[in-house]
Amino acid sequence: MRERLPPLFSLQAFEAAARLGNFSRAAAELHLTPGAISRQVHQLEDWCGQTLFERVGNAMRLTAEGRELLARLGGPLAALHEAVYPAPDEAVSTLQIATLGSLARAWLLPRLHGFIAAAPQVRVVVQTDYALVRPPPRVALVALRHGRPEDGGEVLFGDRLLAVASPTLAAALGRDAARWPAERLLDHLTGHAHQWLAQAGVSTTPAGPAFNDAAIALDAAEAGLGIAFTRLSLALPRLQAGTLVPAHPLVMPSPRTNLLVIREDATALPAVRRFADWVRREGAATAAAIDAYTLAP
Repeated sequence: MRERLPPLFSLQAFEAAARLGNFSRAAAELHLTPGAISRQVHQLEDWCGQTLFERVGNAMRLTAEGRELLARLGGPLAALHEAVYPAPDEAVSTLQIATLGSLARAWLLPRLHGFIAAAPQVRVVVQTDYALVRPPPRVALVALRHGRPEDGGEVLFGDRLLAVASPTLAAALGRDAARWPAERLLDHLTGHAHQWLAQAGVSTTPAGPAFNDAAIALDAAEAGLGIAFTRLSLALPRLQAGTLVPAHPLVMPSPRTNLLVIREDATALPAVRRFADWVRREGAATAAAIDAYTLAP
């Protein structure tokens, strides 16, 4: 009688981490966090009763047992992918784009008509859930992320951080950041308000309403609720429309960048190739617009 197999997802996580040599790159490929990859690998190690990775300094390295398992897994996992996903030359009619709601709303959607017009045979599905949603078989998957380059993925364009407010509130509060009341400073829970304030020489901690979505924080700033500390790529359309204005002259580089992540088994699919080419052009145009705004007198 055959023994039970370990969970397939643990095998996938291990194979990606071993092949790519890095938990962060494996996480980007599988659209997980590095911590989730680590948990899956530890689960597989417990199942096998073997140590598959060892830490060397800040890096993870395969053990002899890990190298042996990787060599045995390559062929079977590749065969599973071939059984589930279409061959690269097959037509793909659905393209799933995983991204943040803020990035979809402020950057992707205003441009998406260009891709739809160029590839009318491709049905686009934009998935903005924060949780991992795995697409069904025969659905190509790409992701647009906002993170650090070392997290994995191709850099589309860098970004800048600035403080914005409604024209009325900006005029009322003035441009001296040290005099802004803490309760009028909006907080994006995963943003960089503290870094902008430190760069501006201000020790105030935001005490105004807080949001987990950068686009909603901009909505709040438009509504006059306070000053938002945001990415220029998201705020630029509102700045150009005049519904928001810079609250302060400081515009600083963002520690995060905007990334294109393509699932490895989907890189050769025609719909993915067309989208990747299109989004790279849009990214270059956005980088030029950010530079033009930053350098404007």
